[in-house]
Amino acid sequence: LELLGEVPDAIRKRFRIRVLADSGFEAAVFLDGVRTLGFEFVVGVRATRRTTHPGQVTVADCEHGAWLELQNWPHDTLTLARVERGERTFFSVASELMTGDEVAAEGGKRWNIESFFKEGKHQFSLQQFALRTARGLDRWVLLVFLAFTLTMLHRSPDLSLEEAAGLALTLALPFLRLNVIFARLATDEEFLRQHGYSLKIARCNS
Repeated sequence: LELLGEVPDAIRKRFRIRVLADSGFEAAVFLDGVRTLGFEFVVGVRATRRTTHPGQVTVADCEHGAWLELQNWPHDTLTLARVERGERTFFSVASELMTGDEVAAEGGKRWNIESFFKEGKHQFSLQQFALRTARGLDRWVLLVFLAFTLTMLHRSPDLSLEEAAGLALTLALPFLRLNVIFARLATDEEFLRQHGYSLKIARCNS
């Protein structure tokens, strides 16, 4: 919720924001927070999540596309989607009154987004990057897109994504390391001058 609260006002005014989340975010406090911010949501729910229907009816007892209210969150009428994946059934609810197929389609976008970032995380060795702060999340997103962009710039029909990433790393890493060194030397230039050193850097084109 803290991250959602940092969405710029310009974006809030221009776009209708819809939050996509899995069942780990089905708690009433999260749904309250999203609606308080003025956002819509499509959130996964457990099969055992109860509704306000008499007789302890759960979402698993309801049909695809049904309109319902959650027992501990009866503030909005929600639309339910059921998605069959093999032997498992996944459920999600939307704060907007849509068809069940529309809710399922919106929930499916979350899978695509998460797959992209998980692929980026492991393919580009970013799984150790700290995400404990909003700035950490911003840096991680930036690094994923940067790594993906560099990979695409070196992509060719005869290279796999992993091979293209390796080529991009081989070509780009020396420049990145050199830039770090040059920046440090520029910072210490006055210190070096005080001790009788004069540093000049020239690039030789081969």
